[in-house]
Amino acid sequence: STSERRYSKDSVKARETIKDVSFLVLGRSGPYPQIVLPTGGGYWMDGVSSCTINIDDDIVGCMPTTSSSCARFKLETDDTSHCYKRHFIGREHHDFYAMDNNIGPLVLSVRTETISSQEHFRIMLRTRHGTVHEIVPASALGDRPSASRMARLLCDEVMADRFCPVAFPGGSEMILQYDEHVLTNTYKFGVIYQKFGQSTEEELFGNACRSAAFDEFLGVLGDRVLLKNFKGYRGGLDTQHGQTGTESVYCKFRQREVMFHVSTMLPFTVGDTQQLQRKRHIGNDIVAVVFQEENTPFSPTMIASNFLHAFIVVQPIDSCTEKVRYRVSVTARDDVPFFGPTLPAPSIFRKGQEFRNFLLTKLINAENAAYKSDKFAKLAERTRSSLLDTLYGNLKERAEFYGIPLLETTDSTPHLGLFHSVKKAITGRSRSVSHEMSSAGTRASTLELSSPGRSNGFNRKSVPNAEILSKSSTSSTSDWDGSDNDSVELEHEHEHEHEHEHDSDTGMESMSSTEVPHSNRLSCSFCADGAVVSSHEDEARKLDELLTDVEKLKTEKLDLLRQNVTCKTDIKKLKERQSALAGDLDRANEEIARLRKLLKRPPGNGNDGYVAVHQSLGTDRPPVYVMDVNS
Repeated sequence: STSERRYSKDSVKARETIKDVSFLVLGRSGPYPQIVLPTGGGYWMDGVSSCTINIDDDIVGCMPTTSSSCARFKLETDDTSHCYKRHFIGREHHDFYAMDNNIGPLVLSVRTETISSQEHFRIMLRTRHGTVHEIVPASALGDRPSASRMARLLCDEVMADRFCPVAFPGGSEMILQYDEHVLTNTYKFGVIYQKFGQSTEEELFGNACRSAAFDEFLGVLGDRVLLKNFKGYRGGLDTQHGQTGTESVYCKFRQREVMFHVSTMLPFTVGDTQQLQRKRHIGNDIVAVVFQEENTPFSPTMIASNFLHAFIVVQPIDSCTEKVRYRVSVTARDDVPFFGPTLPAPSIFRKGQEFRNFLLTKLINAENAAYKSDKFAKLAERTRSSLLDTLYGNLKERAEFYGIPLLETTDSTPHLGLFHSVKKAITGRSRSVSHEMSSAGTRASTLELSSPGRSNGFNRKSVPNAEILSKSSTSSTSDWDGSDNDSVELEHEHEHEHEHEHDSDTGMESMSSTEVPHSNRLSCSFCADGAVVSSHEDEARKLDELLTDVEKLKTEKLDLLRQNVTCKTDIKKLKERQSALAGDLDRANEEIARLRKLLKRPPGNGNDGYVAVHQSLGTDRPPVYVMDVNS
């Protein structure tokens, strides 16, 4: 398989590296470079200097150690995952979804912003290839923007013309959950202890004990914690039965949890040259720290692993003294992009909080950069495709459940913009519903629209897109011309918790729950040629019929309730009768038992209570005694 071939190549490179490192150490005297790249290539390195001078306190003192703080060392994360929560959630925006025959499911998010007194569109497009986030001026989309045009502006491969709105409760939360699936606040890193002259994987994992200098460095990384019943992030270590050791190194850094797999703290198996218990954890990490007790070279191919992509090599200077410093170098695979913070020249740090912040930031950024390598990028694309398919299916299923209609835009009416069309659709729908409710003798709730400052709904007065974005002076009451397949959809904003309203099929307006049941939904349909079909008389008649049916159902419900009460009363009486009969039956059984006992009793001397009856067939037969009921 591919992994086996890769492992075989790594083994060959490891053997070549062992020869190079052994020749380097045995062939000449020090100082030696911290990192030796394999002769076959495949890795890059940073921070390895050919300078062999001794670094004194004056040179180290010139290093920028006073401007420390975490703000100086930036965590390199994908801000696209935060964009939807930061710029869309809680603000007026529109979400759409579509199925493209070329690139698969699409999920689009759009909102308007005013930048330097000019209208702009903030657009997010999610595809199987990733998420694109851009801010474009309204002029880039012409006089009549549409969802399909916005999608093509961000991705040329988009061919879909018909987009459906996410106009139902919970849609934004589903999209947010998809965007944040790549976010993590937990990390695990390996820590490998290398003694002088060690050049093989077996030697690195075979160190049973650690030095005082290594313990001092572990104190910089984090706190030593007991694994038994540990409640924080365990990083795959056993916190119940102690099968992965009794303690480890753990820290919290900038709202993130980090667990270190320290090679000397993991179980040491006597007789196991490969120390699989240790390699099982460190070999499955993506980034590892290599602590060199003395000046000795390290090569990334010493450890055969399909997961390890980056190494931070640290070497102490004057360890266990007040002047302790650390020389730092970095090596990573070629397909891992460069990651910060940038190493200073020379890359030597004093022990302290500054060095700790730099090292932890470098480790986290190294793992985030490794995810962009070929191996992890393919895994991420596979996961992203699966989650996007699931999101599209859930959005489509929820839309069908709520009965969301499709709002279409056309190119033949250039003065109608995206939000202008949405506003017209909502306004026409509100008028139709209001007319129907008034003609039926009921009251329809008004279409309440919130301002952009509010997180829920739309504000009819605050929608500037009808006049600004469409850039047209034509009347907003003109009809639609359906000669194109471009479509726009209306995005649903979450309801206030205190607003007890029942959504119609678009989720944008509500009817009075006290007068019209929420199960009866009214919708304004748009025909293909763009004409708005609204026969108020027919719809009013249908509404009257529905109300009549509701009244009939209410009457039938009351009748059923009465019958239910009557049946319960009858059942209660029958149960009482049953109890009485059961009591009579018990008493009868007792009487029968008593009579049977009397029949079985032998006659006494005085024959008390018995009357002798002589047989008439003969006088020599004994008399038959019969109980005298009068005695």
